Amino acid sequence: MIDGEQLDVGGGFAALDGVAAGIDAEAAATLNPGAAAEAAAAGPDYARGAAGMVELVSSMLDGYAPGAGWSEKQRALMAASIAPVLEKYGWDIEGTMPCELMALAVCGPALYQSAKVVALKIQTDRLALARAARGLDDPHTVRGGEQPASAADALRQATGQTPVFPDI
Repeated sequence: MIDGEQLDVGGGFAALDGVAAGIDAEAAATLNPGAAAEAAAAGPDYARGAAGMVELVSSMLDGYAPGAGWSEKQRALMAASIAPVLEKYGWDIEGTMPCELMALAVCGPALYQSAKVVALKIQTDRLALARAARGLDDPHTVRGGEQPASAADALRQATGQTPVFPDI
């Protein structure tokens, strides 16, 4: 409380932060007027942004399915075709790319591959449980014992203990 008035903390400081940032920007422009003009004249590099975007997507594809990414020539062609679109709509990929999209591009392939490994482990565990439930893993049962490779092997194995009598 200041002089009997309570301070408004619910957003007042955020507005104050914006005012301070605006004053800092004006001061910087006043002290160095050429810097603001150079930044405005240069503008975003759409070709570099397009190349980075294509490289990012190609890397994502390689993360999801190794070998599915695009060749260097294909990436260059795609970036050359995307750059004018970025310029037409004024999309500055390097300066205004949402952090959620970057997180998806970086974490998505790793999460996908991890999900595939987990799914394979679950499937393997289910098959092992099903085999155990049917007695296929128990070597003391007919089903779980060593099975012959072919019918000829089965016949040979079955008749292997049969006594052989000499011809008279």
